[in-house]
Amino acid sequence: MPTARSVVAVPIAFAVASLLLRVMLHGAPKSVAPDLAQPLPVVTHWQDFGALLWSCVFACIVVASVAYVRWLARLAAGERFDRGTTLFVVVASAAALAAALTFPVVFSSDVYAYAAYGSLALHGLDPYTHAPITLHDPLIAAATWQWSNPLPICVYGPLFVWMAKTAVGVAAPLGTAAQLLAIRLLCVAAFLICAPLLAALFSDQRHRRLAISGVLLNPVAIWCAAEGHNDTIVLASVLLALLVLKRFGHFAGALALMSSALIKASGIAAAIAVAVFAWPKRDIFLRTIAGVATGAILVVILSRPFEATVATGLVPHGRYLPQYSLQYLVAQVAHATFGAHVHAVELAIAVALVSAGWLAYRGARLAVAGEMQGAGFFALALWLIIPNPYPWYALWILPVAFLAFEERISWAIVAATLTIFARYLPDMSSAAHWERNVAITLFALATPWLVVIPDALRRAPRVYPEASERTGFPIR
Repeated sequence: MPTARSVVAVPIAFAVASLLLRVMLHGAPKSVAPDLAQPLPVVTHWQDFGALLWSCVFACIVVASVAYVRWLARLAAGERFDRGTTLFVVVASAAALAAALTFPVVFSSDVYAYAAYGSLALHGLDPYTHAPITLHDPLIAAATWQWSNPLPICVYGPLFVWMAKTAVGVAAPLGTAAQLLAIRLLCVAAFLICAPLLAALFSDQRHRRLAISGVLLNPVAIWCAAEGHNDTIVLASVLLALLVLKRFGHFAGALALMSSALIKASGIAAAIAVAVFAWPKRDIFLRTIAGVATGAILVVILSRPFEATVATGLVPHGRYLPQYSLQYLVAQVAHATFGAHVHAVELAIAVALVSAGWLAYRGARLAVAGEMQGAGFFALALWLIIPNPYPWYALWILPVAFLAFEERISWAIVAATLTIFARYLPDMSSAAHWERNVAITLFALATPWLVVIPDALRRAPRVYPEASERTGFPIR
């Protein structure tokens, strides 16, 4: 009987990359010495040396992705495996996460911001106030070195701020590096918790293995979890809410899904998707809408400081600047073709809305017909509409790929979550190369589109079997 030994390539790739990065840093130019002196070095505009480090990690992602995709293909083909396969997969994921935590550098400063918001709350200060910080604290000093003073506006919910506050408070006696590590470990733990949640959600063994393997072995998801992105916490909260839906009904589930916005607003998309799937059954739909409305009221009441910050700071002073997305490509083409005589951003938004609307319409037709792959079209519609997608946003759409993995749409979502790693390169090296940035955007967008377009053009059948009969997933 086949075993899951092939998945060991994923943690091995991360371990090798960690060792190679440490060797490379011995040849780091003097210009990056201030960055390397920080508690957790972040590669930011390190020019050619930054591109070299990115290439090392990208090679790791490629090697791990080959093993990952081959493993998913074997599971999708229906091969039978030992009883301990799922446990082996979880152990391999944990080993890969541990290896990723040993990387001497990271590619994003987000963990500094999370920790700083928690530290401000710990000291009785409002993390939603966008004003210069006068607090003398080593963690705040490290965060402002990364982000400047004042810090970016906190756009996270009060529940996440409380989590960050608790994590940095517990680790405070051990120093700034330990406080940053505490946030990262929180995100890693949330990522691993997804395994039992997925196991409880899927009653069909094949789909359960696909979902657990597809999420926990995804190399980009592993990297983002170890880097310390709170999207893993949102993912775990959404899966927990779906489990509530399965056990206690659509009202409780929709309420829990909306409540995930107390961590980050991206969880609301899952509540909308569940409402669409509930539409054909009026009683279920009404309970779902009641749960969504109740959850929305709860979030509004508990998130008043965040709402005030958005209204007075982010909306009036924020600048809409799409990058590395469909909107970015359209804007660049419009500028190159028509110059300053066209409203490029407005045109880009319109094209993105039409494209995402087409995918969402396709998804809605399939969802109403009871076909789980409709959720996949919703996921790609969300992916297309994001003005500036980052690799960690892949965690928003990744689980959707495994609701009906026989479909081409599933591979499109997997491709999108892997190719988006290229988005790191401009931040690691330099954002000044227009041609390279366009090429990166095309690479990140083209692969999923090439996979999904032939399937999307097919006419949707009128009748489908109930999703729960095939996967056991509790949307309908």
